[in-house]
Amino acid sequence: MSAVQIATNIEPRELRLGVLLDDRLQERWVLEALNQALDRPGVTLAAVAVGTGCRRPSLAGRLHRSFDRLDMHMRCQDEKLFAPVDVVSMLRLPALEFTAEHGKAGWHGWHPDDHGAADLRACGVDLWLCFCGEAPGRQIASILRGGPHRAAHDKDVPQGVWGLEIGPGVPAVSPWAGAMEVASRSPITSMTLVNYADQNEGLLYRTFGATVRNSARLNRLDCLRKGVGLFGRLLGSLREDEALDDGLADRAMELPAHYPALPEPTVFALGRLSWRLLFNVAANQASRFFWRPQWQIAYRFLDEAHPDRPLERLRYLIPPKDRFWADPFAVEHEGRHFIFFEELPYDTARGRIMAVEVHENGEPGEPQVALEEDHHLSYPFVFRWQGSLYMLPEGAESGLLQLYRCEEFPGRWKPCRVLLRNISAYDATLWQAGDRWWMFVNVAEPGASSSDELHLYWSSSPLGPWIAHPRNPVISDVRHARCAGPLFTRQGQLYRLSQDCSVAYGHSVWINRVDVLDEKAYRETAVRRIEPGWRKDVLRIHTLGAAGRLQVLDYLVNRKQRFQGFAAALRRPARPRSALKVSP
Repeated sequence: MSAVQIATNIEPRELRLGVLLDDRLQERWVLEALNQALDRPGVTLAAVAVGTGCRRPSLAGRLHRSFDRLDMHMRCQDEKLFAPVDVVSMLRLPALEFTAEHGKAGWHGWHPDDHGAADLRACGVDLWLCFCGEAPGRQIASILRGGPHRAAHDKDVPQGVWGLEIGPGVPAVSPWAGAMEVASRSPITSMTLVNYADQNEGLLYRTFGATVRNSARLNRLDCLRKGVGLFGRLLGSLREDEALDDGLADRAMELPAHYPALPEPTVFALGRLSWRLLFNVAANQASRFFWRPQWQIAYRFLDEAHPDRPLERLRYLIPPKDRFWADPFAVEHEGRHFIFFEELPYDTARGRIMAVEVHENGEPGEPQVALEEDHHLSYPFVFRWQGSLYMLPEGAESGLLQLYRCEEFPGRWKPCRVLLRNISAYDATLWQAGDRWWMFVNVAEPGASSSDELHLYWSSSPLGPWIAHPRNPVISDVRHARCAGPLFTRQGQLYRLSQDCSVAYGHSVWINRVDVLDEKAYRETAVRRIEPGWRKDVLRIHTLGAAGRLQVLDYLVNRKQRFQGFAAALRRPARPRSALKVSP
């Protein structure tokens, strides 16, 4: 059990927050994280402490700092979250200074000296947030416990020393954070909120994102864009209605068995990282020189259409080389079958929704524009309600989740309701269970990945109003979060399709059994993975669906491009048309 506890039978008192730093000057994301934590109701800043000697520089550490500065200059020189800022001055609170010591018997990590420990206890802080380049020792709880503001009944506020780590044992403020995952070719990078005052692991919350493979600094940035809100998010959920034991147990996921673990850089690890970065950059450039990835669509008719049947006897809709077709949704309307999908021309990089009829003999009609806006559209989730057809496409670029109603099928749709505002919402998928509607949708923090965190909402009508689930995000794992098509049932059991975006965006699809879906909890279990490979040239698959007898999916291939005609091909307009192939 973690040392952080909260009771639910009494009104929580004000939470006194303290900040532990190893330098006044920190990256701006530290200040952003603190501001979001202090914005929570009932949270007040009680102390800021700056320790001298928290970090012990090594030769490998100095080498990596130089390498990291070069990486930042090349990849993200103007990134605001990395801008240096005097955190103490911005918090407008006098800083308490203390000296950190290392090497105490039975300790791993630093601890304040006796005089500093006494000063820290006197601050009367309930919860310390630690932003130091090296983690404190686990016995720090015995040093900081107590103080004039402590009372025996103070179990209604979180207690301890919380820190944010990227990878096991690597504080997020360390330049080494996120580097070992790149060096070891790990497809995922973990970010963990830990309680250093817990004698055990102290896991409070863990999320997994896809590793950015061509830059250690960008990999850390990708984590931090999501991580700046974790302290505030956790404080809010604990103080509102959650007890730690049942509120966070399923959010502190275990690391994979072969996850890389190296809390500090070594000369060998730096050499490995340098080689891996050079190889990844060279391989990416070579691939772009000769190949262009393109999403295409496949479909088939079945007597009983189920998304997890073997991928056989598919027919293929192949777009012109200057665009891709993706996110197919099967729609049955008045006895006819249609495929709605995203079309994205490379020259505009703006998606629009297309529709194509598939006749009973399997032959496709001519694709036509179904919906186009002045911003990107994709993932055309189409459903029927009260005798009318509705479409809920992804339009995160607009900051809205806009619902459309069909006025003339399949090519005329009119906006009818904004379901969510001021949100970056991706791949919204609805499900009706009795008189309750559920919305599964990925929501991204500003600048963060859109594939990491699944949010859940409910309503009595697809028109809303929609109520956010108290456990949001219900999934924070790039391997399972993002929807991959409509939900379906089999033998009374509900299943959700999700993308595995860890290896690459839209690499494969998981079929997840929904075990619990209610207003207090959500749990699912992955039961089957559908991978690319039914054809040698298929690299990824990320959307599946069915309506009636029509089953649809999309897949990614590389199409050859001649270098001498590459620029001209990008400029040459092409009429949308399909080239149909039938597998043997």
